[in-house]
Amino acid sequence: MSINRGGKTDYIMDLKLKRLYHVCNPELACLDGNLPSELWRIRCIDVRERQGAALLADDRAAGLIEFSSLTIPDDLNEVDVLTKASAEISWVAVVTKAHLNDPEIRRIVRTRCVSYITLPAAAELIAQTIDRVYETSTGHGDERKSTDDDSPAMIGACAAMTDVRAAIRRACEHERPVMIVGESGSGKTMTATAIHSGSVRRDRPWVSIHCAAYAPERLAAELFGDGESKVEGGNRRSRLEMAEGGSLYIDGICELPLAAQQRLVDLLDSGPRNVRIICSTHFDLQRATEEHRLHPRLVALFAGNTITLPALRDRGADIRLLASWLLISFRSDSRHGVQGFSVCAWEALDTHTWPGNVQELINRVRRAIVVGRGKLISAADLGFDKVAQGPLLRPGDETDEVPEWAAVELAVARNQGRLDAAATELHISKVLLSRMLASDYKRVAPTDAVLRADSA
Repeated sequence: MSINRGGKTDYIMDLKLKRLYHVCNPELACLDGNLPSELWRIRCIDVRERQGAALLADDRAAGLIEFSSLTIPDDLNEVDVLTKASAEISWVAVVTKAHLNDPEIRRIVRTRCVSYITLPAAAELIAQTIDRVYETSTGHGDERKSTDDDSPAMIGACAAMTDVRAAIRRACEHERPVMIVGESGSGKTMTATAIHSGSVRRDRPWVSIHCAAYAPERLAAELFGDGESKVEGGNRRSRLEMAEGGSLYIDGICELPLAAQQRLVDLLDSGPRNVRIICSTHFDLQRATEEHRLHPRLVALFAGNTITLPALRDRGADIRLLASWLLISFRSDSRHGVQGFSVCAWEALDTHTWPGNVQELINRVRRAIVVGRGKLISAADLGFDKVAQGPLLRPGDETDEVPEWAAVELAVARNQGRLDAAATELHISKVLLSRMLASDYKRVAPTDAVLRADSA
């Protein structure tokens, strides 16, 4: 609860209320009825007063800039001052498409705002965006800790990742060998670790071998412990011996010579050792068999116990989900109290093709947290220098009525499947959106030079 006395606000009780600053010209503002009321403490900042940071408390809050009520360009300097004032405030811009053609407004939206909403917009969308921005902003009590059950291998809302998590749970419940298939960087090692950590062997040894790191003639000796493994005194144990009672992870099984693969199959068939075998490869299993990279008996052994990881570029809104999780996990490494991603950073994350998959995303986010100098990570901080200055909106087709398919997917994901809210965001009818989703509407991937509009 709050009481306003002569421009100063005395906050009386309920410290649990979320704070929202509404920056506008009150005489022209039209969003008051669309702002959330329950659990929020809202304060209007009249840009005409030109009081800047004096009106902002230096604590966690969301901020809403109603550009449609401002006098352009007269009020932009005051907005610039306000958005620089506190690292604890997460700003959302409310704009029209015409506003985004203004270079100065576009600069403020890109570099100072966590998200933006284009008018007209439903009250539900505005409330959801403000709440989401607030919940993902800096909060000392909200920091998430990384655990074995909460790792990048398990994060994702797409159907493919739901299947992966289900497969991991099943693998934790049995002792049979498991094959993990996925592109480089897609999370094969993290998935293998999750299987071991969730199994009855979690307190027993976890041993791994990266086959590509050894010469082919040395691999069998390293794995099984005969021949050249008995070097310099002969006391070195094989990986199988080291993993006794626990799990052995063979990363890059296709690099293992076929003779050694045959020996591994024989060992698994006879079961002389108390070791759980988990293997991985970036090759398609059928192709690997046809090219004599993988022994047919080994493929048959893993039938029914294969987990296929999707490429990050095919996971849609999961990219944002993962990026947000990584930011929270690594935020303590920041020297500047990084708070979130700027609009241009979200655009860059959405349009990149991710050849390095999850590992590339991890590397880029960690780099951005260390090198970034502001409260919001920019596209340049992520290493996307070329797209940092790209246009804010992706133009539509000749009629400007049908949005790009990528924008449709993002809007539906952001609004959690609510087609009315997604259609409002896309400036199309709900009927048209429903027809697009039900049809074979052409899915056109954006190029690196052209970015789609979105709100974080």
